[in-house]
Amino acid sequence: MNRVICLESVDSTNEYLRRNLSLPHGTVVLADEQTHGRGRGGRSFVSPAGMGVYMSVLLHTDCAPERAMSLTPTLAVAASRAVKALCGVQPGIKWVNDLLLGGKKLCGILCESVAEGGRVKSVIAGIGINVGGSDGDFPAELSGIACSVFSATGKRIERGALCSELIREIDSAYADWLCDEHCALDEYRRLSAVTGREIRIVSPDGEERAFAESIDDDFGLAVIGEKGRRVLHSGEISVRF
Repeated sequence: MNRVICLESVDSTNEYLRRNLSLPHGTVVLADEQTHGRGRGGRSFVSPAGMGVYMSVLLHTDCAPERAMSLTPTLAVAASRAVKALCGVQPGIKWVNDLLLGGKKLCGILCESVAEGGRVKSVIAGIGINVGGSDGDFPAELSGIACSVFSATGKRIERGALCSELIREIDSAYADWLCDEHCALDEYRRLSAVTGREIRIVSPDGEERAFAESIDDDFGLAVIGEKGRRVLHSGEISVRF
């Protein structure tokens, strides 16, 4: 990562990079707050000032869409490594892209592709980590669902130090991914917070209870449910009932 842009406030670090795709590969955007932070499925990501690390990275690549899908789990592993390095605790990964501590969401990752001619030309990787604040500081709708580094561990860490470690881990993981898109697979499997557990599969067609069996060789989630055994490559799951 070769350029860092620091902003006091922005609608969304991902949207900032989408508006500035001409910036060089490896550009990192950090914001003290996001006024319209986004998560998967168009959901909002609460991003108050001074309380978290809100970062997006611009990765100019040229690959098939199928390969680009492996970037999200690879970056989830990188983010988990960074938190462990600074906090001494290892977050688990909820397929496909959330970090959990004590069963609560600590970090969300949103990778958005920019495609042209059937190829992915750029990926905007957004990472949001809740750093400060107690459980009572989260909105009511997130009570019992989200956590911060402080609320989960009692440790107060420097956001700048976590940013630096996160950038370092992303840089290393991306270099490995260029050589082997499955470079993080074994670690991703080890950090899985869902395999071996009952889950809920959430889709436009409704919800389905299932058993999360394993992570396959393409980071898909093998499940056994009402529709039999199948592998999920996208979609939403929950470990809450």
